[in-house]
Amino acid sequence: MTNTTFPATEQAADGGDQEQLERERQHAENVVLAEAAEAGRRGAGWVRELAARQPEQGHRVVLERAADAVERACGREAVPGGGGALTEELAYDLAADVVTGSFTTAGLPVLLPGERVALVAVCAVAAAMPTAVGRNGDPEREVPVLVATMDAAVAVGRAARLHHSAAGIQGTTRAPRSSGS
Repeated sequence: MTNTTFPATEQAADGGDQEQLERERQHAENVVLAEAAEAGRRGAGWVRELAARQPEQGHRVVLERAADAVERACGREAVPGGGGALTEELAYDLAADVVTGSFTTAGLPVLLPGERVALVAVCAVAAAMPTAVGRNGDPEREVPVLVATMDAAVAVGRAARLHHSAAGIQGTTRAPRSSGS
């Protein structure tokens, strides 16, 4: 046997190792993407709960759009190598002014202060997800932090409602809009 077959065997072994490494990398990427999408579904579910409580249609629509945007940003918009940029429409639906609801209504959405803060956090995390996955960052490090932050925000929002209900707090959760703006 000549030495000419050794490099070919070595290359095949290296190729096999490379293929195995690529499969492992792809598996890790798929796990991260699945975690991001699942967190988006949980966050969107909570935002839909907020929307369902709204007595005014305009506020329900704004919150439903925010819920859809959360789910989309953490799911199909979070694409490896995708650049991480949000479309203008998605960025609009995730903007912090979601807590003020529809401008076509006389008042604000029926939300507790803790729910407002949590809603802004959920939207901000969702807006960050495509960048964490799509740019040259470290998705395996960044996405779990964003997932944990979104889950914590949802927990805080739910706790605000539970605390409010358990304490029997009286008062309004809806403030009138100022006519001067």
